[in-house]
Amino acid sequence: MTFETTIAVLSSTLVGAGALFYGLYQRNKLRRCEAWPQVMGTIRKSEIVRDTGPDSSGFFVSVLYDYSVNGEPHQGDQVGFRNRSYVRKKSAEAVVARYPPNRSVPVFYDPEKPADAVLVREYPDSILLIVIGIGLLVLVVVILLAQK
Repeated sequence: MTFETTIAVLSSTLVGAGALFYGLYQRNKLRRCEAWPQVMGTIRKSEIVRDTGPDSSGFFVSVLYDYSVNGEPHQGDQVGFRNRSYVRKKSAEAVVARYPPNRSVPVFYDPEKPADAVLVREYPDSILLIVIGIGLLVLVVVILLAQK
């Protein structure tokens, strides 16, 4: 096997395994959170934030909401389990429109750690990561079999 092939196999294995395991982690968290209780909360603030990173041209949604668990007040800022970046401002505006200030919304919280809460129980890229991970690992197997 050439040096270039070895590097390709190693890097594909690492990236593939990482993507697969992270995708499976996300799916597992989704399954666990399906049992999270729900309380009603109130949106305090909702806005679009331009991502000003050096390689970015996207938009993020910033949401603040208040909720209480067993009489204890909490404040959340997560719409989902991961902050999403939107390339099109219109997509971010559609999310912000769902969460106008003073609106009552369901809040899902971790009963073991009530400060961990989301408005939407989703990991939008978990299936994609699993597919990419499996695809890269299959590619490694094909490369290794072709070397024999």
